[in-house]
Amino acid sequence: MKSLILGGAFALSMTAVPVMAQAIRKPDLSVSSNDGRFTGYSAALPLDLSSDAESTTFVAKVAGSIEQPTYDFNLNMTAKAEQGPSPRALALGASLNKREAGVRSSLSRLFGFGDLPKSNYVSVSVDMNATRSMVLPASIPVARANVRSALTLDGRQIASIGLGGGTMGDEGVDFSLIRPFDIPAEFSVSVRAEDERVQDGRFMVKLVKTNW
Repeated sequence: MKSLILGGAFALSMTAVPVMAQAIRKPDLSVSSNDGRFTGYSAALPLDLSSDAESTTFVAKVAGSIEQPTYDFNLNMTAKAEQGPSPRALALGASLNKREAGVRSSLSRLFGFGDLPKSNYVSVSVDMNATRSMVLPASIPVARANVRSALTLDGRQIASIGLGGGTMGDEGVDFSLIRPFDIPAEFSVSVRAEDERVQDGRFMVKLVKTNW
C-alpha cells in the first residue's frame, strides 16, 4: 500500500508545476483487478511545454503493481515548421523500477538541398538506449545505438540506410530502395552479424499497390 500511496502522491505533486506548463488533458488514472482483487494501477500526467519555436510535451507516468511500480518519464521536442516536416526533433526518456533502470534518446535532423529544400532533404536520426540491472549493480549495462539516414526527393522518400550495434554484439546494416523509377515495389537488404560473422542476411521485395 505504501507504493500505491507514493504513486498517488507523485501524480498529485506533478499538478503543482509552474504556470508556464499547461496540462494537455486531465491526468489519466486507472486501476486493474482480478476476481475482485486489486492487482495494479496506472497514473499519467501529460504536460504541454511548447514555445513559439518548438512543440514540447512531457509525460510522467507511474504504473504497475503495488509491490513493483515502474516510473517513466518522456520528453519530446519538435521544432515548428511552416511547411514540410520538422527540421529537427529530440526525444528523451527514462524508466525505473526495482528490477532495472533505463534511459533512451532519439535525435533527428533534416538537411535540405536544391531549389526545393523543404521537399528535397536528407534526414539523419540517431537512437540510443541503455538499461542496467538494479538487482545486480555490478553487471555491465546493455546498450544499443542505431544511426539511420534517408533521402527524400520532391517529397517522396527514395532510399534509406541504417547502421546498428550494441554491447551484445548484434551489429547490423539495413539498406532500402523505395519505389525506384516509379516501380511499384520496395527493395531492402538486411545483414546481421555477431562476433564478426554474418548470422542473418536477407533480401526482400515488397509490392506496393498505388491505386485502390
